[in-house]
Amino acid sequence: MSEEIDPTVNIGKPYKRGMLPYGGATQRGKVAFVVTKEEFDDKMKRLKSIQW
Repeated sequence: MSEEIDPTVNIGKPYKRGMLPYGGATQRGKVAFVVTKEEFDDKMKRLKSIQW
């Protein structure tokens, strides 16, 4: 199994494709905000619980 890399280490670095696996934001070509796996999983769990 592949090793899980913490996406928060990319904050402030120039953006390259694949640096934000769970989402985030860039500003002026640099990573400004990242979504961690825990935040992503929590949000997906809440969204899946919504009854349409």
